[in-house]
Amino acid sequence: MLPWKRVNSTMLVSDRWMRLRADRCELPSGTILDPYYVVEESDWVHVVAISADDKILTVRQFRYAAGIVCTELPGGVVDPGETPLEAAKRELREETGVCAAEWRQVTSLFANPARQTNRVHVFVATDLTSGPQALESSEELDFGFLTRLEIKAAIKSAAFAQSLHVASLCIALDFV
Repeated sequence: MLPWKRVNSTMLVSDRWMRLRADRCELPSGTILDPYYVVEESDWVHVVAISADDKILTVRQFRYAAGIVCTELPGGVVDPGETPLEAAKRELREETGVCAAEWRQVTSLFANPARQTNRVHVFVATDLTSGPQALESSEELDFGFLTRLEIKAAIKSAAFAQSLHVASLCIALDFV
């Protein structure tokens, strides 16, 4: 496969959350795609935190764009200057108050390489201890532990319905 050639690019949105650009692309066949939209976002982290009794820590929060409450993995954005592991530790602590003594990165996946430039880094965290949540002002969420069977039921019922979270969970569970 040959790469596409970016002929021109116009930045449409650029703020702290994302950058959206409209590219003019030439395919190897000579076909021109104009505009072809690309979303530039920071990388993300997902944490599969597993308790001593083999339960998985999940969070529930309202997701505005879809208008639904989702059950998902703790995680979030990798801040500038932060490694994915540092972000995973910070997000787990902020969202749930949980800290982990053992960390293992299992993979990094592209969120949607057709339109987005970022990746999601997936970590397994074990040997957990609890403390207070430290939510950001834009966050309102609940957290709790679910068994593997409860998570499978939540996936089946679409309560745990974010595809990247499902993929991260399935991959991570192959490593524990």
